[in-house]
Order: sequence, then C-alpha cells, then structure tokens
Amino acid sequence: MTTLFVFSAIAFCLTLWLTNVYRKFAIHKGLLDNPNHRSSHTIPTPTGGGIVTVCALIGVWLTAYLTNLLTLKEVLALVIPGTIIAAIGFFDDKHNLPKRWRFLGQVLAVCIALSLLYPLPELVLWQGVSINFNGIGLPFAAIAFLWLTNLYNFMDGIDGIAGGEAVTVLAGASLICFLNGNTGLAALLLATSLPIYGFLYWNWPPAKIFMGDACSTFLGLSFATLAVISSKTDAINLWSWFILLALFIVDATWTLAVRVVTGQNWREAHRTHLYQKLAQAFSNHLNTSLGIILLNLLWLTPISIYASKLKIPIYSHIFLILVSIAPILLANIIFNAGKAATQLPSSNDS
Repeated sequence: MTTLFVFSAIAFCLTLWLTNVYRKFAIHKGLLDNPNHRSSHTIPTPTGGGIVTVCALIGVWLTAYLTNLLTLKEVLALVIPGTIIAAIGFFDDKHNLPKRWRFLGQVLAVCIALSLLYPLPELVLWQGVSINFNGIGLPFAAIAFLWLTNLYNFMDGIDGIAGGEAVTVLAGASLICFLNGNTGLAALLLATSLPIYGFLYWNWPPAKIFMGDACSTFLGLSFATLAVISSKTDAINLWSWFILLALFIVDATWTLAVRVVTGQNWREAHRTHLYQKLAQAFSNHLNTSLGIILLNLLWLTPISIYASKLKIPIYSHIFLILVSIAPILLANIIFNAGKAATQLPSSNDS
C-alpha cells in the first residue's frame, strides 16, 4: 500500500502541474468552451483538461495491480473501457462526433467492462434472497453502466461539481471499506481520489479550465466499474454506492424524466438540471458546489455507512434509499428541475 500511496502522491503533483500546462496549451491552440445560451459560464474557458486526470488515474490503477490490490481482469476492466470512453470524449470535444458513433463506442466499452467483471455481484435483499445481474439480468447492468457514464457527463455543467462529487464519493466509499475491515480496498479508493484533487484545484470556482467529456464520461464508467469490483467483497454493497452517488443519479434521472413527460426535446443540451437551477438562484457556482459536497459528506455518507451492513432486510434498504433521496427530490420539485430555465434568474458567475 505504501507504493500505491507514493505513486498516487506523485500522480497528484503531476496532475496539478500538467493540468496547468495543458491549460496554457489549450489557450494557445484556441481549445476553448465559448459560452452560449445553454452555458453556465460567461467567458471563454479552456476545456479538455480532464485528460491529464484520466492518464493519472490509469497509472494509479496499474500500480494497484502491481501491488496486488487489483486482479488482472479488474485492472483491465478499468483501463481498457475507460480508455475507449476517454478517447471518444476527447475527440468529441474537438470534432463533435455524431451521437450514434458516441453511443456505439460507449456500448462497446460497457460490453468489454462487463465481460471482464463477469460474474457480477448480486444485490442482496435478505438472507438467501437477491437480485441476480447475470444471465437475463445482464442487460439491466449494461443499461445502468451506460446511464451512469452519460449522467456524470450531464452533471458536469458548473465549476467544481464533477470533481467535488468524485472526491467525496470516493472518500465515503473508502471510509465504508475501512470501517468494514478491508483496508486494501479503502486504500485503492482513497488513492484513486488524489489525482482528481490535482485537477479540482484548477476547476474550483471560478474555474480556470473545464474537465471535458473525456474525463466526465470516464469517471462515470469508472464509478460503475469500481462499484462492481468492490461489491464482490463484504466491505461495501451496491446499495451504499447508489446512496453515495444519489445526488447525481436523482438529479439527472428526474430532469430527463420531466423533459420527456413534458414533450421537450430531451436529446438537446439544456440548463434545467437541479444543480444548474441552484447555480442560477444563488448567482454563483461556488455555493452550489460547496452545498453538494456538504450534502455528500454530512447526509449521504452516513446513510451509506449504515446501508453497508449486509444483513439488514429489504425494507430497511428501501427506507434508507428513500431517506437519502428525499431532500434531493424535494429540491427538484421546488426548483422545477427539468422545466424551462427562464423561471429562474440567469447566473452571473463566470
């Protein structure tokens, strides 16, 4: 574990330095995200900086494999599909790839990930009763992987939000594994967060560089893969992972559902997510990103710790899910998430 943390610390330093190098390169080459009516920023900002984080995370996972914290299949499930997803996102940032090719590439990446992770862990409901995601349940697992990959990209719309979500979710998952006696898995998850801190320094409000699709989709797929890998142990379960990621999952799913039900073109980019509504209401990104971090640490993490106890009955799991998402659902309703952004004042943040 010492070797892993030493490399992760180096990866943090390299990410901190190279993200700034990339930022200057992006400015010089004109790789900028120019604001439009759907943007939450008002000045041109370098984008694509998350590619440095992607490379650093791959290095961390390869080191984890060399130190026997990941098996060969596990590291390949993280690295190969992640590389495909990141490459698609990187080229899409620069060349605006057709949606069908992006989707086909994502399907390929998910299929590779699931084949390497197979058999998948069961979702334990009660002693002797569980939901099996293998066999006929495999398509549902594929849909979950695809949705988490894309929703993480949808949620990367204001300064600091995607990085802040990532480090707090990883911190919570690492704590759960530590409390349940799996120090190796706890170390892996904590080490995974270190390069993200290096990027977050430059993406913290007001952001000096944006993450880009390469890293946001990479993180979404990586969380799905890490959830499956870790849930094969007794250290953490899928219930806990859902609760840790609940803010992103509920915001993205609720917003999409509202847009579909109300007859909007749900395929088009928009500014109607809950987090975007909050950023408009608060007139800055900082308060919103800080609020999300605090909700994760003070609300979702404690609930997910309790949910990690494998032998509580199904109704307790459902109750914990409802309790964890209740304030998020209420906020979606209050702020009309998924409906026209004109109902709230525009953000003055840059």
